[in-house]
Amino acid sequence: MGFFSSKKKKKEIRAARIDDAFNRVYSQIEGMGSADDPKKLERYILDSCEQIIASTKAMERQKMEYRIVTRYLNDIKAIENLPKEKAKDLRTTASKIVELEENLVNARAIQRNITDEQFQVISDDEEDMPEIINRFTSDEIYQAKLKRNLSYLEGEKSRWEIEREELRYQVKLFKRMALTIMVSFMTLLILLFTMSSATEVDISVWVFAVLFICAVSGFLVFLRQNKIAKEKKVAIIHLNQAISMLNVERMKYVNVTNSVEYSKDKYSVNNAAELQYVWEQYQDKVRDQIRYMENNEDLEFYSNKLENILGSIGLADEKIWINQINALIDRQEMADCRHRLVTRRKKIRERLDDHRRIVQEERDEIDRLMMSHEHYLPEITEIIKSVDKLCGTSSSNKLDA
Repeated sequence: MGFFSSKKKKKEIRAARIDDAFNRVYSQIEGMGSADDPKKLERYILDSCEQIIASTKAMERQKMEYRIVTRYLNDIKAIENLPKEKAKDLRTTASKIVELEENLVNARAIQRNITDEQFQVISDDEEDMPEIINRFTSDEIYQAKLKRNLSYLEGEKSRWEIEREELRYQVKLFKRMALTIMVSFMTLLILLFTMSSATEVDISVWVFAVLFICAVSGFLVFLRQNKIAKEKKVAIIHLNQAISMLNVERMKYVNVTNSVEYSKDKYSVNNAAELQYVWEQYQDKVRDQIRYMENNEDLEFYSNKLENILGSIGLADEKIWINQINALIDRQEMADCRHRLVTRRKKIRERLDDHRRIVQEERDEIDRLMMSHEHYLPEITEIIKSVDKLCGTSSSNKLDA
């Protein structure tokens, strides 16, 4: 490694010196005569030298790429010529990596119906969630029961209020009836006594009959009023009981409703059934995360194992095969990969041949110009020698492959 780096540094120093020489000669040529001056040929020579240097650098890059492609082809050959047991172990490991990568992709694609806020809240209460769901369900059942009770008690309250008002109306009605009966009988008695005074008719029977009817009517009215009073008292008692029970049930309903609404707001759900569903989604997501972590750990294990297997083969670059897993499993994929590399190396070789031809043509043109003219700046010859040394060119030798 030190040898190649020092050699590279020497080339860089030599190239820098040539660049300085080019600059000096260009500045001298610029100060010379007209465009027809033979000295202007020196600029052409220098341009040719620069073209040779540029083509040589391109060739170096192509050669580097050629060597890399060749190393890849050698790696393919080494993999294909592995012993059966090692080749089986390599394919099994690569297949496991592909399977785990597919599992990770599928895991990332899974979407659970639970928001991040719900996940976080449930995560905090994870151990108590079954009890919380059961309590939420019981609260909803109890709330529904209380709602029915409230509806029933509201009906009872209304019924007894109507009953009370009806009895009040009957009390007033019978009071008016009693007063009417009394006035009527008093009027009748006055009429009878008046008739008796005027006609001296015996009215004792009629008076007795009127008094009897008056007594019976009064007694009936009294009985009815007494019954109405008792019924009114009973209605008031039942009404008060209904109001008392209604107040108690309302208090219970308010408390359980607050508990239900708190659970709804906390977990962003509409009812206990939805919370049960979200809880199941949470459990599925936790299992997905655990499987994802396990797959990641397994993928890391098998990736390291694959690197160790490839490293033991002695490949030029084992890391590149981590991105070519399918080629390690599928023989046809490996054949396609080899074909692409062979095609690529062929094109590189053709480009190298083109660069060699261009460099040699430029070098032959420099020789022709040098032979056609005798007077040059001294630096021109030195530059040509330096270019030949840097690029490996000469007037009589072709470029080495």
